[in-house]
Amino acid sequence: MSDSSLEAPPSVIPQKKYCDITGLEGKYTDPKTSLRYHSAEIYGVIKNMTTGAVQDYLGARNAAVVLK
Repeated sequence: MSDSSLEAPPSVIPQKKYCDITGLEGKYTDPKTSLRYHSAEIYGVIKNMTTGAVQDYLGARNAAVVLK
């Protein structure tokens, strides 16, 4: 009987971040709303969102950000 362990040191690879709107890899973050986005097209969508909609997306990600 072999004694195996699944213990490993923490990964040095950064955790991937995903677009809050599309779910694709989100390489960019809007500095005003803190929403992550995938492309310039999605950034345009974010710029036209209401504060309530932005809060809903941040809440879905469990981001504790309150916009003023």
